[in-house]
Amino acid sequence: MKLLNVEVVLNREKDIQQVKSEDGILEELDDETTSYAILSHRWGVEVTYKEMIGFMKMEEWKRDEVRKRYGYQKIIKSCEQAKEDGYQWLWIDTCCIDKRSSAELSEAINAMYRWYQNAQQVSPVQWLAGVVLEVEFFNKDWVPIGNKQHLAPVLKYITEIPLGVLTDGLTGKRLSVAHIMSWAARRKTTRVEDRAYSLMGLFGVNMPMLYGEGKKAFRRLQLEIIKETGDQTVLAEDPSDFRDCGHLRKVEPDKFVDRLIEEYTNNPQGVDVRHDRQTHWNKLVALRDAAYSQQFGTFIVSNAGIQVCLPAIPLPDSPSHFRATLACTRYDELATVDLVSSGSSFDRIPRVDSTSTTCPEFKTIYLTHHQDVNEKRREFTLDDKHASFHGFTRCGTYPHKFRGNAVTLLSLTDGLIVIVYANNDARSRFAVGLGYYLDQGWVHVVYDRHFPTADEDWTGFGRRAYDRMWKARAKHAQSMPKREHAHNNDHFTKHAHLPRSIWAARVVWGRWERGNFKVVVDVEQCPGCCEGPCRWTTTDNDRGGLAMPGLMKTVGGEYSLKLDGWKARFEKCSGQRLALGDYGDYSDGVLIRTGNIFEDMRTLDIDPEDAAYFPVVSRVSGWEWRMHYMRNQGNVAVAHGATATTYLALHQPMGVSLPANDDIVLLLKTLSTCLVGKHLVTTVIECSDFYTVDHVGNRRDSENESALVSDSVGPSTEAGMLTPLCTIASPQVWRRHPACKRRKGQFGRIREHFYALMNMCQRTGTEAHRKFVVRWSIVKHV
Repeated sequence: MKLLNVEVVLNREKDIQQVKSEDGILEELDDETTSYAILSHRWGVEVTYKEMIGFMKMEEWKRDEVRKRYGYQKIIKSCEQAKEDGYQWLWIDTCCIDKRSSAELSEAINAMYRWYQNAQQVSPVQWLAGVVLEVEFFNKDWVPIGNKQHLAPVLKYITEIPLGVLTDGLTGKRLSVAHIMSWAARRKTTRVEDRAYSLMGLFGVNMPMLYGEGKKAFRRLQLEIIKETGDQTVLAEDPSDFRDCGHLRKVEPDKFVDRLIEEYTNNPQGVDVRHDRQTHWNKLVALRDAAYSQQFGTFIVSNAGIQVCLPAIPLPDSPSHFRATLACTRYDELATVDLVSSGSSFDRIPRVDSTSTTCPEFKTIYLTHHQDVNEKRREFTLDDKHASFHGFTRCGTYPHKFRGNAVTLLSLTDGLIVIVYANNDARSRFAVGLGYYLDQGWVHVVYDRHFPTADEDWTGFGRRAYDRMWKARAKHAQSMPKREHAHNNDHFTKHAHLPRSIWAARVVWGRWERGNFKVVVDVEQCPGCCEGPCRWTTTDNDRGGLAMPGLMKTVGGEYSLKLDGWKARFEKCSGQRLALGDYGDYSDGVLIRTGNIFEDMRTLDIDPEDAAYFPVVSRVSGWEWRMHYMRNQGNVAVAHGATATTYLALHQPMGVSLPANDDIVLLLKTLSTCLVGKHLVTTVIECSDFYTVDHVGNRRDSENESALVSDSVGPSTEAGMLTPLCTIASPQVWRRHPACKRRKGQFGRIREHFYALMNMCQRTGTEAHRKFVVRWSIVKHV
């Protein structure tokens, strides 16, 4: 190790103008045979190794700047203290390690525990766990404040290291791995990796430094520890977080057998002891024999994972779920870990609120130690821009923030985030939870049950919503709807009525490529007669992926064509004159027109000539390439009908669709109150002529064709064009859940009672007024 020569440093500082070289400042010495002191300190603006050995070569202004640093003053003061205490050599981590050399830095970190252990004095200390040596503490002004023996109670309170370890060291102490690792859990370091590297000496292990690996350093440390011990407390928590593991205690195999058998004897799950004593006894014997086997206390590390034999029981919620018992105690109870199978190996997961009804059996398990985080990572894309339509805004997220409209969650760690929305004027709030649990994404919505005050912060509600959803995350994940067919572009919707309001929070859920998710959050008007929160219902866009303004569920579709290469289905417009934007009541393939959204725009003071509302024109193609006769025709597309022999030839066809932009989506939302349950024409096919053809393209006469042509001359983009086909859809924003008869009846009785009370309060008025109130009550009730 490289040590500072105390005398040389002080002489240089005393007569800095006369010293011409750096000879003797730092020397390489053997820590086993050299008597030296160590300065352990909090870092600030320090002096580096390069500056220490090149101090005299600096320009004067630079040398003066270094001397003014608090870090330089620490060096001088510690040298003075070391000299006073009779030490010639001093080690300080900031200036005795050339951190430019990765090899030297790695060697220093691996040997640092030994260097501290061999030092004769340390002052002032910040992080020394279980090293027996003389430690003197000083404040920042170098005033002594005591030694380790005197300050042991204070150190115990700060570090949570037991008094016996602070005063006597680790020798002879039977501490668990988890207990020792908990000492570093709250330590703050500049680099995450240093928290793991600082523990190597305590466990007597070595490993190379890989700065940049982050929390993976703890996994490597776990593997190195496993090679040296059979202590199963190392498996009790995630390697990077042993924060609350100071109470974990290792249990020796013979005592573990007794505890395991005792627990099963007191609670013989799955066996009626009164009628099946032999089975009960056989299971006890099997548990005992397996616990005494050599395999139980052995770890084997391979590319398949950490092989360990543990008593495990399957959990009833999922066949891939297991709860394994470890040979250690947590608050005097045998500790358990919940596992989920991932192929041939198992991942550790947060505890599931479930109880098994079977007897534990020893099982050889491979615990992953090199899991691909991307396999457990999912991205949620959030679309909540239209929630503000009714005055609701995103207040914030809990427990952590995310920017933009995308958040990534890990299934096995931070698999939940809650977004809070509020309308402060109406004093109404709700929260949407996005969760990822055991490879299953989920979403849930809850509302604030109490009436928030005007100045009440949203964070309390967000925390309560998070706690409720976290405890029920397994149930929420299991309740998520599943696609009936993998190729369907299904979305699922549900809503929750917000109390004391005419609104409901609506969420739309969809799963996209690579298993990622898209969630739409919106607010819709709701009279309160719903079942809420309602069950998931299915809504989807056209299977071919035709762009539409918001979620639409297309209906019918006797003919198929392609618009700009995207497959879409169309209805015949026979017997009716339909235009783009028409809406009305749909039944049995017929839309009875009651209005048009472009006509309604004028009543809403919206300019339909705005470019944002211009229709989208698409190229039309179909089945003409399969028909020999049609190959020689001009601009013709052939629509394939529902039967194998039904074809419709379209001359000079053109697809005209509603633009799929936010302006149209907001227009449909604006009209949703008065157009509940209506259907909408989202696309029309315009052409100069059309007729039916056979499977080779020959024209076929149809007695209804003339009527079809005359009825198809309706409003269109260009004069003289026909509209034989259209797409009819049910916009999601125009759909409402059917009213609950029970709740509707309750509202009726409440209304009747209210007006009865109102009638009683008006008895002092005139008889005419009383009759008016009674008559009004009857009318409102009906």
